[in-house]
Amino acid sequence: MFKAVKIKSRLLMGLKTAHADLTIAKLIHFYGPTYADSNIFNIDDYKSLLEDSNFSKTKNTVLYIHGYLEDADIESVHVIVDAYLQRNDVNLIILDWGELANGNYMFDAVVNCKQLASVLARNLIAMFEMGLDIDKFHIVGHSLGGQMAGIIGREVFRRNGKTKKLPRLSALDPAFPLFYGTFSYHLSKHDAEFVDVIHTDAWIYGAPVSTGTADFWPNGGTTLQPGCPKRNYKLLSDNDLSSHRRSWWFWAESVKKEFPHQFYAVKAKNWADFKNGKYVDNEEQRVVMGHDCPTNITGDYYLQTNGIQPYARDIAGITYVHPAKLVGNSPTENEGVEPSKT
Repeated sequence: MFKAVKIKSRLLMGLKTAHADLTIAKLIHFYGPTYADSNIFNIDDYKSLLEDSNFSKTKNTVLYIHGYLEDADIESVHVIVDAYLQRNDVNLIILDWGELANGNYMFDAVVNCKQLASVLARNLIAMFEMGLDIDKFHIVGHSLGGQMAGIIGREVFRRNGKTKKLPRLSALDPAFPLFYGTFSYHLSKHDAEFVDVIHTDAWIYGAPVSTGTADFWPNGGTTLQPGCPKRNYKLLSDNDLSSHRRSWWFWAESVKKEFPHQFYAVKAKNWADFKNGKYVDNEEQRVVMGHDCPTNITGDYYLQTNGIQPYARDIAGITYVHPAKLVGNSPTENEGVEPSKT
C-alpha cells in the first residue's frame, strides 16, 4: 500500500529541516512485472545501473521525478510505475529524493532541487558517454520535479558545450511558488528540444503561464479540475492538492492505455476561445496530450476531461460542454481563473 503524505505541521514554508546530503538520493530502476521488481542505486552509481542485466540500452529510457513532500512510496509514484510497467517498452527510472524534497519549501526543498539537478546533469552526461542513447532519453517531472527537469535540461546543454539538448522534457503542473518572478528561472521551451507541459492547478501550486514548447490546459488548466472536491484551503491536504495531482493521473492514463479513449486537444488562443469553438486559424486540428504527444507542435492546447477514470474523452473532449455534463463531475464545478500567457 502506498504511503500517504503526512501533512501535520508541514505548511508550505515548512518547519522541519531537510537533510542537505545530496548522496542520499537514489535511482530506482523498475523492470517489472510488479512494483517489487526493482533495483536501487546510489545517485552516483550510474555505472552499475547501466550494467544491470534488467536494463536495456536499446529501449527508450524515462526518468520520473516526484514533487515536494513525496518519495518513492507515494501514490503518484505507484501510479506512474504501474502505468509504465504495462508497456514493457521503456527503461523506467524513478528519482527518489524524498528526504531532500522534504522540510522547508523555500530553504530546503527548492535549494536541494537545484543542487541535485546539477548532480544529475553531470551523471547523465557520463551515462551518455557510456552508451546510454541521449536521443531515447525522456524526463517526466511533477510539480517541483517538473522544475528540476528543466534545470537538468539546461545543465546538460551547458555541460556538453551547448552542442546537444535532451530530446524531451514533460512537466506535470510544474511548481509555481518561487519560480515565476523577476529574478526567477523556471522551466522553459529552451530546456530541451521539445518541452510539453500539462497545467491543472495554475496560480496555486502550478505554473500560471505558458512555459513550454507546447502547453496543455485541460479544463482551463486551473482549479477546480472536474471531480475534485471544493477546496477547504488547508494547505497541502489531499483536498487542497486534488487539482495539482490530476496532472499525473492524466499522464499515467496516457501511458498505460488501459482505456480506448485519448486526450485529444485543440489549439486556441485561450480558454474562452476554446469554449466558444474558436480555434487557431479556425482549424479543428487535434493533437494528443500526454505520452504520445507529437513533438512537432507549438502553442497552447485545450480540452475537457471527465471527473473520474477514464479521464480522457477522446474526440468529445475538444468540444466544450457545461462542466455539469462531464462524467464524474459535480454540477457546482468552479472553472477557476483564466491563466495568463507569456
